[in-house]
Amino acid sequence: MCEFDPRCSGSDDLIGQALALIARGSWAVTGVYGDETSAPVAYTSGLTELGRPELVIAGVDPEHAGPVLNEAAARVVLTPGFGSGSTITDLRSTNGYPLTAIDVIDASSMRVTSLLFGQSFQAVQLVWPDRDGRLPWDRGYGLAPDEQPLYGVATPAAGAR
Repeated sequence: MCEFDPRCSGSDDLIGQALALIARGSWAVTGVYGDETSAPVAYTSGLTELGRPELVIAGVDPEHAGPVLNEAAARVVLTPGFGSGSTITDLRSTNGYPLTAIDVIDASSMRVTSLLFGQSFQAVQLVWPDRDGRLPWDRGYGLAPDEQPLYGVATPAAGAR
């Protein structure tokens, strides 16, 4: 599931595993652990083949982000028109916190997806709120910017308040 990191378990054949899942009509999730200079990130590869945007979550370690992305992706596949401004609610893996989608502008961290699809894919970041339900673009948001880096910009359609 995650890129070359000693904390990862399993094979590092990320491309082969992703291709096998995509061939079965599914998607792969890749996680990248953070370090002193960058937050962790996890993302899907394969939703493009199903006519949906790829998903990315930042600021959550791969072992926690993976289940969120898998549950969210299963929902997104069944949701025509899912994209920026959409909200996913009631996911078991988020303890009920809603996730808001914003268009990804900087997809450079989505290396496996880029290797598979080049620049021919759309992606949305699933942004999580702070404990008080505020999003990073809301006044009074309770987390530091580096805890959940944004790979895009919220628009009024994405619930910017």
